[in-house]
Amino acid sequence: MRALVFYDSHDIRLQEVEDPYPSDNWVRIRVKRVGICGTDKAFYRGTYKPRKTPIILGHEVSGVVDEVGSKEYIDLIGEPVTTEINVYCGRCWYCRNGMYTHCPYRETIGISIDGGMAEYLLTRADLIHGINGLSWLQGAFVEPLAAVVEMVVMEPIREYSNIAIVGLGTIGLLAIQVSRLYNPRRIIAVARPNTPKERIAYKLGVDKVLTYSEVIEYVKKHMPEGGGFDYVIEASGHPYGLEIALNIVRPRGVIAAKSTHGEYVKLNYTLMVVKEVRVVGSRCGPFDKAIKLLREGYIKVDDLVTSVYQLSEGELAFKRSLERSQIKVHITP
Repeated sequence: MRALVFYDSHDIRLQEVEDPYPSDNWVRIRVKRVGICGTDKAFYRGTYKPRKTPIILGHEVSGVVDEVGSKEYIDLIGEPVTTEINVYCGRCWYCRNGMYTHCPYRETIGISIDGGMAEYLLTRADLIHGINGLSWLQGAFVEPLAAVVEMVVMEPIREYSNIAIVGLGTIGLLAIQVSRLYNPRRIIAVARPNTPKERIAYKLGVDKVLTYSEVIEYVKKHMPEGGGFDYVIEASGHPYGLEIALNIVRPRGVIAAKSTHGEYVKLNYTLMVVKEVRVVGSRCGPFDKAIKLLREGYIKVDDLVTSVYQLSEGELAFKRSLERSQIKVHITP
């Protein structure tokens, strides 16, 4: 099969590799769509390292089951699916206590084992989710949307909250839509002005898009006692994003940390302590809830895909994904 194989920063190659075949309780997916996510881009930039190289990246996947490792899964052949990315052991303390994504023995699709930037992908049968009723494009958004849903599982948004979102990439634009489900008082995005992302943000329901200097003045004038936002979602994908979030969150407010850029962050630790701020990280989330939100039309994702490339154009796809004009770049085998 053809696959995009990642070797090192700015070194990703289209290669012919052996076709994978599932064993036992594994299945094979014929990939239809795969997204380039923030973690993939951090690997490509060199700010974050995968657990092994060479490796096939890609974990935002949709496709069709076309091969199974055991006859008990034969009915899955032909089913449109997506897959969770953490292949956990199911036996350790974390797994027994429901924290599968923190299993110390897990393998992670597209990070420690081969992912979906290829014609075929192997995954364990219990990790797949049916996506009947969704397009291939929508199916490739289940994983990132589930990660945003996990944010509100970890730290729920209270009704009538003042919300700020730092960054208008894929996670930021999904976070606008998830936040709106909680009947907020207002949602303000902190981002560069006059971009395609700004126009989509307004379409999805943000109240204002402000620059950093503008949002500082906005806090002084419009937040209670000039104190800051109740809930700040840091989705900038850059190391300075957390500092911005800390400066605009109110005392005893929440910062939902969503960036995985792989870089160390300078932080005014004293300000965080004095403000008594809760910084809550979150990543992989519930696929069933994400699929339901997409099926029922609460979350719109079609406009978030700004470029689609074939596997043969993989290097160009990664370079394009780093451009500020791009939101989500998809690859289709």
